[in-house]
Amino acid sequence: MTLLSTSSLSRPELPLIVDSTMISCFRSCPRKYFLEFVLGLRPPGLSIDLHAGACFASALEQVYISFWRDGCTLQEALIRAQGVFAIAWGNFQIPAHKATAKTYDRMWEAVEQYFVEWHPASDHIQPYFAADGKPTFEYTFAIPLEPAVDPQYGHTGSSNDFPLHPSGEPFLYTGRLDMLGEWNGAPIGRDEKTAGQSAGQNWSEKWDLRSQFMGYCWALQQGGIPVNTIAVRGIGILKTKLDFAEAMKTYSDAMIARWHEQLRRDLWRLRRCYDEGYFDYNLGDSCTSYGNCVFMLPCGVPESEQAQWLSNYEVRHWNPLSKNPISEPPIGGPLP
Repeated sequence: MTLLSTSSLSRPELPLIVDSTMISCFRSCPRKYFLEFVLGLRPPGLSIDLHAGACFASALEQVYISFWRDGCTLQEALIRAQGVFAIAWGNFQIPAHKATAKTYDRMWEAVEQYFVEWHPASDHIQPYFAADGKPTFEYTFAIPLEPAVDPQYGHTGSSNDFPLHPSGEPFLYTGRLDMLGEWNGAPIGRDEKTAGQSAGQNWSEKWDLRSQFMGYCWALQQGGIPVNTIAVRGIGILKTKLDFAEAMKTYSDAMIARWHEQLRRDLWRLRRCYDEGYFDYNLGDSCTSYGNCVFMLPCGVPESEQAQWLSNYEVRHWNPLSKNPISEPPIGGPLP
C-alpha cells in the first residue's frame, strides 16, 4: 500500500458510522482517529486480543443457541461450539514477539470454564424472549442520530441538533452487545471482557462512567427495550489460572442524557475537523499510554515525511457490528 503525505491526500471519506471505540479514540486524539478510522491504517497482522475475543464470543453464542434454541445439553452445545471456535480461529498464529496467554488451547479452556461459572440453566441472566417467542442472544444496532442539520448553514452545535454526515445523511450510532438477556424479570444487556490479567480490586469501578454501556442502554431504549443496566463479565486469561468477575452497572436517565449530549458535542467537533481538513494532535498522554500509540513514528516526523512511515501500515477498516471488527480488509472502501 502506498500513501501520499496526509497533507496532500485527496479528501478521504469520513465514516458514516460511529461507535464507542471510535468516539473514545477521537476524544483522546483526533489525529489518531483520522489515521485509524478515516484512513483505516493499522499495524500489519491481526490483533491477538481482538481475534481471541471474537473466537471466544462466537463459541459462547453457539452454546446459547444450541442450548436454548435447539434443546441440546450443555455437553452437546460445547461440542458444537468447539467446531465454531476452531473455524473462527483458523490458521491464526500468534506472533513470536507477542507475550500472551491467549492461545488457542487457553481460550477454549476459558469457554469451558465460563459455563462452569455460569451454567446456562442456572445463570441468573437468562435469554430475553422477543415478541415472537424466540430467545435473543447477540444484539446489534445502527441508529440514525437525528435531528441533524447541515453545518454549512452556520450551525454551531448549540441546540439539540446533530451534524449531518458530509454525504447529507445522519451519522449512524452503531454497536453490538454480546447478549440481550433478562435479569430479575427485566431486560438487561451483557458484555464479556477478556483480558490478560485478573480483574483486580477496583475492576468494577472501571465501568461506572463507561460511554460504551450508556450507549448500549440508549440504543436499546430507542428500540423500545427498557434497559438501564449492563452486566459486565470479566474473563482473565492468565498462564497459571482463569479468573472470572461480574459487575452490574446501572445508568440513570440523567447519565444517559449526559452521554447523548456529549456524543452530540463530539460529533460537531469531529465534523469541524473534517470540514477544516485538519485533525488535531494530542501530543500528551495519549501518545504513550498502554505501551505507546501505534502511530508514534509517523506522528514524530514532519507531515511531508509521513508517507514513508504510513506505507508500512495495512488498511483494515473498523466494522463495529462484527465480532472481530478488523478481521478482514474492506472491499470497496470505508464502511458502510
